[in-house]
Amino acid sequence: MQITNKKEKPLVFIVEDNAAYKVLLGRVLENRGFMVMMFEHGRKAVDMLNYIKPTVILSDISMPCMDGFEFHEYVNRNFGRLKIPFVYLSSTSSEQDKRKALDLGAKRVLKKPISPQALASVIDNVLEEKRLAS
Repeated sequence: MQITNKKEKPLVFIVEDNAAYKVLLGRVLENRGFMVMMFEHGRKAVDMLNYIKPTVILSDISMPCMDGFEFHEYVNRNFGRLKIPFVYLSSTSSEQDKRKALDLGAKRVLKKPISPQALASVIDNVLEEKRLAS
């Protein structure tokens, strides 16, 4: 059985191994009207993708089990037709990581920490770009 997000509120997958930061991101987005599902690494998010399709994915880069890049590659390979936008959050400012993220198709690469207003604005902009591209 496959469930899709048919509600008006956009569903954001937050894939982040730092538990406190993940909860903070989730609360910020929920307070801004988003539905949120949180995962500690890409492998757990992959399992859920078989049942629920997010509107956007907000992912850390460095995580155990399956990092953000491996997760993004998996999504591109197995769910590419859905065109789920990826936004990366990272504590690194490595140009190599930014380049790889953009090469994989990331819509944005954001530096941690990010203000709640900036995060919500970026997600809103990415969703508007997706809507206009449809």
